[in-house]
Amino acid sequence: MLLAIFADYPFTNLRVDDYPDNTSHAEVSTAVMFNLGGTGWIDLNVTGENAFSLTHDGGLTWEPHFGDPGAACCDPVVRIRGNNVHLVWLGLYRTYYMRSTDGGTTWGSVIDAGNCSSTDHPWLSVRNDTLVIIYSNYCTSSTIYSAYSYNNGVSWNRSAVYSTGGVPMATSDDSLFYAIWWRSSGSCIYLYVSRSTNGAVWSSPTNAACMTADIAPNPYPVGYQPVAWGKGNVGIIYMSGSLSDLKVSFVRSTNGGATWSSPIRITSNPSSVAEYMPALAADPYGNLHAFWYDNRAGYGLWGLYYSYSSDGGITWSPSIRVSDTYFPFVERSGCGGVGGVDYTNDCWPGHYIDAWADSNFVYVAWSDNRVISGGRNYWHIWFAYAPLPSTRISENVEGEVKERKIYTVDGRFVGDKLEKLPIGVYLVREGNKSYKVIRR
Repeated sequence: MLLAIFADYPFTNLRVDDYPDNTSHAEVSTAVMFNLGGTGWIDLNVTGENAFSLTHDGGLTWEPHFGDPGAACCDPVVRIRGNNVHLVWLGLYRTYYMRSTDGGTTWGSVIDAGNCSSTDHPWLSVRNDTLVIIYSNYCTSSTIYSAYSYNNGVSWNRSAVYSTGGVPMATSDDSLFYAIWWRSSGSCIYLYVSRSTNGAVWSSPTNAACMTADIAPNPYPVGYQPVAWGKGNVGIIYMSGSLSDLKVSFVRSTNGGATWSSPIRITSNPSSVAEYMPALAADPYGNLHAFWYDNRAGYGLWGLYYSYSSDGGITWSPSIRVSDTYFPFVERSGCGGVGGVDYTNDCWPGHYIDAWADSNFVYVAWSDNRVISGGRNYWHIWFAYAPLPSTRISENVEGEVKERKIYTVDGRFVGDKLEKLPIGVYLVREGNKSYKVIRR
């Protein structure tokens, strides 16, 4: 029995942080898998440390925040697998890790996963019980490093990825982990990609894209975000163009990062429109979901925008606004537009925003300064979700369909007979159609 078919993208907005209006918060990571989810951010002028909040209803409500266990900011990353909540952050230049195996009820001890007193920008990717953190390591001659765990975060080892570069990120598909980092040269910040089957041994890097060097003045946004899906498919969304014409572009590889496509512009916005600090997610069906800040409505009228691709990033849908209001971003007194982003006068939206998707919804978390207190705008943490375009929810599917393949939500093939499966959530593929089935 077919209960619902979702054909559009009505984003619901919620504020995540529970801090006073006259405080600012930025640098947001998020992940949601059905009901369980988490968001992390920096408290810019409260504690100076990271805060995390959990949801147990898919983002409809967010629980009171909890902070770092005794370590200072920054770069919080949240990842969810089953009932496992994985947290990674930068504390006093160390790369720390902590996990919960019961949906956030209890937490294990804090682990110094990087085992180095001078690290930067850790980013986490998870596949089953294998975890890989890619980070900058300044304790050795090798700058880009991998910390990897084969037992769901209980113990960690480390290995070098590459000797030069910075601001790294990580992602993974069904078979490979990917390390992505930047290296500035002239007008380009080149994005390099290395791959590994196990997090320990890494390939020689390939050059995926030229990101604009105009974003480099400190503090800078990361300006890019990778995602991988299926097997051998990896894409990067990034800021291209120049400071006077910032645009969001996309490149992809279908052979595990060995070769890369030409850049693909996601929107057709004119040069007068700035597109800033993108995020990217892939859902289990292979659709891609892109988000970015955008000022197409005019000076001081920024919004968070969205576009999706159902063909691996070759073409993109017309973009729509996600945020349910506009906000001044940094175009106000004392900030000076996107070229003047800095830490002072509450002009800093953080280094990155983050997006995620399960087989039901797409999710995004960001910081914006819509909140006014005492005549000033303050940055706060926002979250939005919307149903996937091809999601179909069914309680029962009667009869047999030829060429049906059924998978668990983490991608394991389990057969073609729904009636033989236990209660749970499954992804069903019938020819060119994919949908989600909930067996109750």
